[in-house]
Amino acid sequence: MVEIKPLHYFVSAYEEGSITAAASRCFISQPSITHAIKSLEDRLGVILFERSKQGIKPTKEGQTLYKLATDLLLQNQQLEAAFTPDKKVELHLYIQPDINIERYCNIIDTIQNTSPFIDLSIVETVDQAQLAIIDEERLSSQFQFKVLNQERYQLVVRKDHPLATENVVTLESFKDLSFIERPYCTNRKAFERLMNEKKISITYKGKSIHDLQIQGLVKLGLGVAVIPESYIQKDDDLKYMAIALDAPITRTIVLAYRKLPSVLMKAIEETKWAYCRKK
Repeated sequence: MVEIKPLHYFVSAYEEGSITAAASRCFISQPSITHAIKSLEDRLGVILFERSKQGIKPTKEGQTLYKLATDLLLQNQQLEAAFTPDKKVELHLYIQPDINIERYCNIIDTIQNTSPFIDLSIVETVDQAQLAIIDEERLSSQFQFKVLNQERYQLVVRKDHPLATENVVTLESFKDLSFIERPYCTNRKAFERLMNEKKISITYKGKSIHDLQIQGLVKLGLGVAVIPESYIQKDDDLKYMAIALDAPITRTIVLAYRKLPSVLMKAIEETKWAYCRKK
């Protein structure tokens, strides 16, 4: 029989990508984490991590065990909570970095209000999560989901830009423009494919790391950008324009979920999520 504690240490190492970080997270020594993982490998007859100077990387068997172990650890939490009413159930939430979380303000409240014993924390990757607010295109088949919103993209320019007098632009309008690159865009390849079909070349003057920064760079006059509609904000220095396309390019934002306590699963399935629009 596989014990719970080594599985907990294994999951921590998997999520942290480092024995040192896992030891710090679990408040134990590095040798204890290493020993726990070695004991699991011996017990299961597999190698769970590839080790290098850069850290640890899960093998295929390690990825399989992670999925099973997180299920088992959640069930163990629920079992303890059932007989220890004040026991917290820890849930991991992933929020895709380029999603404007302010537009989904009611979700966190609903989750936390479902039960006083839910302890919600943010994780860095969707693989670590039981809940995720994410673009459907980036979601694995392990998750169920409910659609929150579908949004298009708009061109944003500075108010003194020659295109700022327009409300709608075409791809032909992109010719000879200098763009701030949005490298994390899910639909980047779709836009590039359309541009190539129309033989329109793009000049990039820089890269952004998030959508608030990209608008700041546009405001500084360093270029123009294409951003999701949810990042449109009231700003006297910027102008937003719809992009006319034969087949609109959109992204679908979803609330994804798996491995949840039954009370929360029921709340998610029954709730009609409202999109929080800025006033």
